[in-house]
Amino acid sequence: MSQTFAVRRNGFTLIELLVVIAIIGVLIALLLPAVQAAREAARKAQCLNNLKQIGLALHNYETNHSTFPPGWTAYFEEEHHHDDDHDDDHDGHGFSGTRFKDGDDELAGWPGWAWGSMILNQVEQGPLYDAINFDLSVDLPSNVTIRLARVASFICPSDNEVALVPVRDEGDSLTLTEVSTGNYIGSNGIGEIGPEDGQGIFYMNSRTRISDIRDGTSQTIAVGERSFNLAPVTWTARTPHGWNYKTPPSQGGDARFLSYPHPAFSMVIGTVGISDPPRTPNHPRAHPEDYWSRHPGGVNFLFADGSVHFIRDSISQSVFLSLATRKGAEVVSADQY
Repeated sequence: MSQTFAVRRNGFTLIELLVVIAIIGVLIALLLPAVQAAREAARKAQCLNNLKQIGLALHNYETNHSTFPPGWTAYFEEEHHHDDDHDDDHDGHGFSGTRFKDGDDELAGWPGWAWGSMILNQVEQGPLYDAINFDLSVDLPSNVTIRLARVASFICPSDNEVALVPVRDEGDSLTLTEVSTGNYIGSNGIGEIGPEDGQGIFYMNSRTRISDIRDGTSQTIAVGERSFNLAPVTWTARTPHGWNYKTPPSQGGDARFLSYPHPAFSMVIGTVGISDPPRTPNHPRAHPEDYWSRHPGGVNFLFADGSVHFIRDSISQSVFLSLATRKGAEVVSADQY
């Protein structure tokens, strides 16, 4: 009697193996975007927290000195003096008015220290604050410590961070100095940035008080984001006679951006532009002094009341302009941005 024995096969056929590989590939393709989205959500939350800490620091500064810090400081030869009435009120950041001496312009003033450097004590960076010589500009050897220092509170984790950003001469032929990078710029208001009041909270030698924000602190932008692929940002200072250029293509620039140069005070403050509209967040017509982020769909902003908001790319130009002014008498509801 013959017996038939069934032969048991171990393993898979080629077709079965290919099917399993295909299924795994599909699962990975579905999983990766979810992982990336989760990581970006965490980075966005950290960025919002950074702005919240900056908001607390600005309000602590305002409580102590009865004014928000200036956008940047600018002394001029005939006016460079210490006023006993103001030194105590401004924590040693004494500064004079905006009148120019004959032959001076907004590029000649010094030393240029920005609002970010003045709130270092309030963001638990006391040793860095103590290292600054506020009587000398950031590019001088005595301020090399502050020039090279990285402060995590001023950096958005979604940006492609560089340690130092270049400050160029007007002809873009020479790097005058390199300063510590940042991603948060004070709101100058609307129009082109200049030494005058741009209707925002920060400008040259500004002394904006809570009572000056007549539109309401909950409807007025104080600080916003700008990522490095648009233009360099620093929290340190405006380098005297320095210029801000769009980042080179090798460092993430995009030819869509208008790359004309702007004085280096645009590295510490920003504006909602009126020319070449619309100049809304993340708009392809963005200029180097505008707001931009690597967060999909919008940009994080700190309002003057200390609240933080994610303003969508789809915001209208008129609403965005209204949020940038401190006393424009506009009424804006939260569902408009």
